[in-house]
Amino acid sequence: MKVSQELKDMKKTYLSLAFGASFIFATQAATLTVTTTNNVDPAASQLSLAQAISRAQDGDTIAFNIPGPGPHYIETPAEGYAMIRANDVHIDGYTQPGSKKNTNPILAANNAKIDIVLDSRNGGHTPMNAPVDPADTNTGFGDDESGVIGFFGVSNFRVEGLSIIAAPVTSDGVAIYGLALAHGASGQIAGCWIGIDPNGKDVAGPADAIAAFRYRGQDGDTLVNDVVVGVGKNSTNPRGEFNVIIGEPAIPIIIEGNNTRIAGNFLMVYPDGVHDYNVSLNPDLAGDFEGAIEIGRGGDNTVIGTDGDGVNDADERNIIGGTLPPALDGYDHTIEFYSGTQTGIIVAGNYIGIGVDGSTRFTNGVPALNASGNSSSYRVGSDFNGVSDALEGNVIANNWPAAFFATSAPVPQQMNFFDELKTTAIVSLRGNSLIDNFPAPVSLLKPDAGEDGMYLTNYMSQVLSSTDQPITPILDTNSTTTRLSGSYPLPNGTFTNVMVDVYVADSEGLTNGVAMSGGVLTNGFVQGRTYLASYDPTKSPEASPAAGRFGIDISSLNLTVGTKVTLTANYSQNAPKTTNDIALTSAFSDPVTLTGSSAGGSISIDSATKQNGNLILTWTGGTAPFKVEKKVNLNDSAWTTATTTSERTATVPIEADHAFFRISH
Repeated sequence: MKVSQELKDMKKTYLSLAFGASFIFATQAATLTVTTTNNVDPAASQLSLAQAISRAQDGDTIAFNIPGPGPHYIETPAEGYAMIRANDVHIDGYTQPGSKKNTNPILAANNAKIDIVLDSRNGGHTPMNAPVDPADTNTGFGDDESGVIGFFGVSNFRVEGLSIIAAPVTSDGVAIYGLALAHGASGQIAGCWIGIDPNGKDVAGPADAIAAFRYRGQDGDTLVNDVVVGVGKNSTNPRGEFNVIIGEPAIPIIIEGNNTRIAGNFLMVYPDGVHDYNVSLNPDLAGDFEGAIEIGRGGDNTVIGTDGDGVNDADERNIIGGTLPPALDGYDHTIEFYSGTQTGIIVAGNYIGIGVDGSTRFTNGVPALNASGNSSSYRVGSDFNGVSDALEGNVIANNWPAAFFATSAPVPQQMNFFDELKTTAIVSLRGNSLIDNFPAPVSLLKPDAGEDGMYLTNYMSQVLSSTDQPITPILDTNSTTTRLSGSYPLPNGTFTNVMVDVYVADSEGLTNGVAMSGGVLTNGFVQGRTYLASYDPTKSPEASPAAGRFGIDISSLNLTVGTKVTLTANYSQNAPKTTNDIALTSAFSDPVTLTGSSAGGSISIDSATKQNGNLILTWTGGTAPFKVEKKVNLNDSAWTTATTTSERTATVPIEADHAFFRISH
C-alpha cells in the first residue's frame, strides 16, 4: 500500500509530539535467570547473581536455574553487589528447581526447602554509605556498615526464597547486614531464612538481618516506610511468606519508619519452632544484642503480629525467642520503640518466650516491650471488636528458668511489664496469656517524680474521675464460682466506657514473684494466664446503688472451687467492639480464690406491691439470672415461669383473683 509523503510527515510530527525531547519509551520487564554460583568469572553462556543485580531494571525478576542438586551457595564478591536502585525488583529464590515454600501453619515447624544461599561468611559485603549530594548528608549508614544485598531509594521490591548467611563483622570491623535498606527503600521480605543454613541447624547470622535507617537530606528526613517482613496484608499464600530469622548478634530487625508490618516470622527461633538461639549465651557473640525488633524515628501504625482483619490472622503471629537481661550480656527488652512518639501500634497474637506448641519455654528474662514515648499508644492483645479476638491475644512467658534469673532480677520497683512506659502514654493490655512476667503495666512500687509508688497513680489519672479512689479494681473475697463482686475506679468524662476483663490468675507468677522480690511484692507477679470473659460493670445486677460496684454472674464459665481469678479495668473513649481500640488498662486486681455456692445464696423478698393488675416484686441476695414462677393453686402439679431477669426486680401480670409466686435462681 502506497503512503503519501504528507501522511508520512504527519506521522513524524505526531511521534515528535508524543515523545518530545525526553525520548521515554516503555520497556518490557525482564526475567534475569541466574545459572551459576560463580560471581567472579562466569562463562559467557552463564549469568551470575552479580551480573543479574547490576543489570536489573524497573519491574525485573531475578530467577534461578542453577544445574545440579541444591542447596547452591553463592559467595558474595569481596566488593559486594551493585546497590539495587530499580523499583519493583523481585528476587525469587523459589524459582530454583527443587525448592519449595513452607506449607505448615505458623504454630508448627517451618518446612520450606531453600536451595539458594547468599553466603557472606567470606566477608564479602556491599558498602551502604553511598555518596550523596551534599557530601555532609547523613545517609543513615556509616562507613563501617554494609549489606549482603543493598536497596537504595526504591519502592516495592520483593525478596523471597533465599538463605542469607554471613560473618557479622569483617576482619577490618565492617558490620554486615543481611538486607540493608537506604534512602527510603521499601518492599517485602518473605519466605527467607536469614542467619541459618538450609539444613535448619547451622547458624551464621549477619549483625542485623534487616536494617533500614532514615536518610537525612537537605529537605528533611526520609524514613523507610511500608516495609513488610513476612506475611503481607491479604496474602494469597501466607504460609509461603514465613521467614526464619536467627543468630544475629546485634538486632534481627531494625527499621526507622512508619507502617511497618512484621507478621509470620520465627525470630531467634529454629525452624522446628521449639528451640530458640540466644546469642547472649554464645561467648563469641555476647555483649552486642539489642532485642529482636527495634522500630525508631517513626513507628506509627506498626503491626507486629496479627492485624485482626479476619484474613490470615491465625498465620500472622510471630514466634519470638528469649532475651537475657543486661546483667547476663543481653538487653532490657525484646521489642523496642525509640526516638519519638508512636501511635496506633499493634502487638497481637505473638508467642514471646514460648514455642509453637504453647508449652515449651525459651530462656527469657526481660519485659517483652518497652512502650516508650510521652504520648504513645499501644495495643498489646485484643481489641475485642468481634473479629479474631482470641487470635489477637499474645502468649508471653518470662523469667524462665526461674533459678537462672533470680540473682539478676531487678529490685521490686523496677519489675515492670513495660519498662519505659510514660505516665502520659496509653497501653491496652487485653486478652493475653501472661506467664510469670513482671507486674503489668508496671510495678505498684514504681516511683514517679521521685516519689515511691506514685507512678501508677499518675498513670491512671488520665482516665479516672479522681485519684482519691483506689487505682486498681478490687475483687470481694467472698466471690464464688457463680458470682464475682467488687469495685472498680470510676472514669472521667473523656474515658466514659469501662470493660472488666476476667482471667484465671497465673499461679507461676504469684509464687515466683514473691520469691524474686524477696517477699516485697506480697502477691507476687499478679497477671492473667487464661482470659475468661469481659463485662460492662455498669450493666451488672449490682451496679447500683453504689457507684463503682459490680456483681457479675460467671456461672457460664463453669469454674471450680479453689480457682484463683484476677481482673483488669479497661478505660476507653470508644464504644465496645471498636476496631483497633486502644483502651488504658489498669493493673491486675489482687487475686481471689473462688468459694462454692451451690445454691447461689438465699433470696429475701423485700416488697410485693399490686399496681394496675400487676405484681411488682423486689428482692435481695441470690445470683442472677433469676426466674419468677407462679401457681394459681398450691395443689397444682407444676410451677410455670412468669418471667426471667438479671435484675432484682420484676413486674408480672396477675391473671386471677389470687396466685402464688416464688423466685429461684
